[in-house]
Amino acid sequence: MNKKGLTLLSMVIYVALFFAFMSFATIIATNMNYTSLSYKGKVVNEENFQKLQYNVLNSAKKSVSVDKLYNSFVFSNNDLYSFDENKNQILKNGGVIASNVKSFEIVDIENLTDVPSSFFTKSDGKYINLDLSKDYVCVNITFEKYGATTTSQIFAVVGDDIDE
Repeated sequence: MNKKGLTLLSMVIYVALFFAFMSFATIIATNMNYTSLSYKGKVVNEENFQKLQYNVLNSAKKSVSVDKLYNSFVFSNNDLYSFDENKNQILKNGGVIASNVKSFEIVDIENLTDVPSSFFTKSDGKYINLDLSKDYVCVNITFEKYGATTTSQIFAVVGDDIDE
């Protein structure tokens, strides 16, 4: 006796194979989406940092002094940079200049990382490569978006001409 058509056993096998294939496809798509989101987060973080760095350096160039306060600093040309902890944003004169900020900290020169030791070498109690008679600002910033975390630093000396 030769039976043709779908049997219950073949239908169960087809359904099981269908769900196995769909599970595999879902896992692959999720992994690819996570990877692309992480990459997109890095790009967004770098974009925020570049925008902030450009504005800080331009403000420093146009100023003669800087006053450092808790979570903010103000240049002599009245450009005020402040960190809003509740909204995770850095503001310039009240307008949003960088978002997705996880942490913002104004630090001393000695706390900068990835700086060559020759930058801090002292001779006769003075820094060799740094004119401390000028005001400066050092900032540690951590951005976080889509699971990607980027930590960067800005060091700006007021009155320096960045176009030289």
